[in-house]
Amino acid sequence: MFTVPCMGRTCRHCSAVFELLPKEQELYKTLDVPDPVECPACRRQRRLMFRNFFHLYHRTCDLTGKKILSVYDEGAAFPVYGLQEWWSDKWDGLDYGIAPDFSRSFFEQVAVLHRTVPRIAFMNVNCENCDYCNMSNGSRNCYLVFGNVGNEDCMYGHIVWQSKDCYDCLYTYRSEYCYECIDCVQCHSLSFSRACDNCSSSMFLVHCVGCHDCFGCVGLKNKEFHIFNVPHSKEDYRKKIAELNTGNIRTIALAKKKVDTLIGKEIVKNYHGFNCENVTGDYLYNCRNIYDGYDLKNCEDTLYSATLDSFSDSLDCNFCGINAGARAELCYNCLTIGPNHRLIACHACQNDNANLFYCDTCHGCKDCFGCVSLKQKRYCILNKQYTKEEYETLLSKLIAHMKKHKEWGQFFPREMSPFAYNETIAQEYFPLTKEQAIAQGWRWKEEEVEERQENYLGPQVPVPDDIRDADDSICERILRCEVTGKLFKIIPQELQFYRDMKLPLPRKCFVQRQRERFALRNPRQLFKRQCAKCKKPIETTYAPERPEIVYCEECYLTSVY
Repeated sequence: MFTVPCMGRTCRHCSAVFELLPKEQELYKTLDVPDPVECPACRRQRRLMFRNFFHLYHRTCDLTGKKILSVYDEGAAFPVYGLQEWWSDKWDGLDYGIAPDFSRSFFEQVAVLHRTVPRIAFMNVNCENCDYCNMSNGSRNCYLVFGNVGNEDCMYGHIVWQSKDCYDCLYTYRSEYCYECIDCVQCHSLSFSRACDNCSSSMFLVHCVGCHDCFGCVGLKNKEFHIFNVPHSKEDYRKKIAELNTGNIRTIALAKKKVDTLIGKEIVKNYHGFNCENVTGDYLYNCRNIYDGYDLKNCEDTLYSATLDSFSDSLDCNFCGINAGARAELCYNCLTIGPNHRLIACHACQNDNANLFYCDTCHGCKDCFGCVSLKQKRYCILNKQYTKEEYETLLSKLIAHMKKHKEWGQFFPREMSPFAYNETIAQEYFPLTKEQAIAQGWRWKEEEVEERQENYLGPQVPVPDDIRDADDSICERILRCEVTGKLFKIIPQELQFYRDMKLPLPRKCFVQRQRERFALRNPRQLFKRQCAKCKKPIETTYAPERPEIVYCEECYLTSVY
C-alpha cells in the first residue's frame, strides 16, 4: 500500500525531488494539513534541531535562584525553572498570554512566547533518583541515560527503554544486565554486542537471534555453546570461557579483533526486527504498514518517523516513548510527545493531550493552539484563555491565516530552536561542520575548555588493565579520556557493576563511547537492492557496497531459520 509513489515535489530547503504516497496523502487529508514543502529528511532534521539530549549545564533557576542542572545554559532567552518549581502552582503560563495579531505571521507571534514563557530545566517525568538524566519517564536510579523510559538502575545510555542494570547501551529495549550493547532487544547478561534479539549469557555477538552461552559469534540463530561461530560441547565451552579473563582490557581487544574478521560474511535480513508486516525502514518490532520508519515498536500505519512506541496513523514524529498500555494516534510533524490524540507540529507535549497545534511543553492539555508551558488547560490560544465558542472561531481564522502565509503544517522555523546546531541530536544524524552550520544561518556553540585543566587533573591516573586491580580509590580520582582528553570519573555503583560482570574499566569518556556506538549503527537511509537469493527488489539500510549478504524477509526466514 505504501510502495506506489505519485505526485513528485521539489524540496524547498535542499531542492531534492521527493514523492508523495497514497497513504501519505490520505493522512494529510484526514489531518487537514497541506502537502509538505520539504523532503522527509529535511523535515526530520528541522525537528531534531529542537532536541538537546546530551548537553547538561549548571545554571540558576530563574524562579528561586537555586543552582540547577538544565539543557539550557545561562544564555537562554527565556526563564528556566527547576523541575519542582516548574510543576508548582507558584506561576501560571496564562500570565504570559498574547492576543492574536493578524497583521503578523503566526510564527512571529508564537516566537514571542518562546522567548518569554518559563521552560522546564529538563524533561524528567514520574522519575526517582534520575537527576542527571534527560528525557526520562517512569524510571528510577538512573545516571546519564538520555531517552530514559521505564528503566531501573541503568547508566550511560541513549534510548534505553524498559530495561534494568544496563550500562553503556544504545537503543536497547526490555533487557537486563547488558553492557556496551547496541540495538539489542529482550536480552540478558549480554556484553559488547549489537543487533541481537533474545540472546543471553554471551559476549561479542552480532546479528544473533535466540542464542545463549556464545562468545564472539556473528549471524547465528538459536545456537548455544559456540565460540567464534564454532560449536563446542557444553563442558568444553564452559572450560574455555572459564580460561578467559574478560575483566582484562587485552582480552577484550583480542576478542573484538577476532570477531571483526567474521562480520560481513553473514546473511542478514533487509531490516532489523521481528513480527512485522508490510514495512520499510530498520529496527522495527511488532509493526505493520510502516514506510521509511526507524526504531519503531508496536506501531502501525506510520510514515517517516523514528524512535516511537505505540503510534498509529501518524507521520513525521520522533522520540516518543510511551508507557505500556497507552497509544498515540493522528500525530503529524511532532517531536517528543506522549500518549496523545491529534497533535500537529508540537514539541515536548506529554501526559494525555488532545487536539493541540503548535504547542511546546504542554501537559494534560486539550484544544490549545500556539501555547507554551501550560498544564491542564483547555481552549487556549497563544497562552490566553477563551471560551469554547471563542476558541473554535479564532482557531479557524488562525489556520486560514497560517495557510495564507504558507506556515500551516510546517514545524517551527529552524531559527526558533533554543539550541546551537551542534548541541542538538540533529548533529548525530545530519552532521555538519561549524562552517556548514553557520553558512545555513544556524548557531554553533564552541566547546568549553576546562580552565587550568592540568592543575585540576593533577598527575595522570593510570587505569588498571584488569578489573581485579581496580580498588575503591579509583572512584576518588579524575580520569582522562584516551581519545578526546576530556575528564571523567568512575562512580561506586559503576565500579561494582564492572566487578560483578567481570569487565575492564572504560578508558574513554561517555561522550566518546557513545559516539563510537552511533558509528556502528546502520544509517537512516534506504537503498534499493536485490535480494541476494531470489533477486526480488528490496529496500534496505545496507548500502550496495556493504559486504553482508542481504536477503528479503521471506528468503531469510526460509533459509536461515
